[in-house]
Amino acid sequence: MALVPIADSITPSPPSLSAPSPPSFPPPETFDFIPNTHDLLLRLLPPNTAASPPTQSNLPPLEPKDVDAEASRIRIKIQKARAILNDLPDISRSIEQQEEEVKALEEKIRRQREVLGRIRELKVVKDAAGGR
Repeated sequence: MALVPIADSITPSPPSLSAPSPPSFPPPETFDFIPNTHDLLLRLLPPNTAASPPTQSNLPPLEPKDVDAEASRIRIKIQKARAILNDLPDISRSIEQQEEEVKALEEKIRRQREVLGRIRELKVVKDAAGGR
């Protein structure tokens, strides 16, 4: 007995040997600016005052005139992080576009499950499974 194909709008994709690799993300330190900013602000406090907490980094106090030069390191780090974010795949897609893709993929999964359910119900498939 021959199997009758079920007509459906699903086009089978060729089997892949491996799943696509996820994009490589930079390490979390790339986006961590708070410690650098905290150190910069601590260096602005006058030394040996009750208001100044002990610093974990043994950096010398910073004069107000040198703040811009020190802060530029943080700004450069932020600019590099922005560039990395802009290079991530699909970063320019809106939430609406992503939601539409999710809905389309969910619909595709629903149709595939429906087809698989119909295949399971075919008498030939049941007979073949029972006669193993």
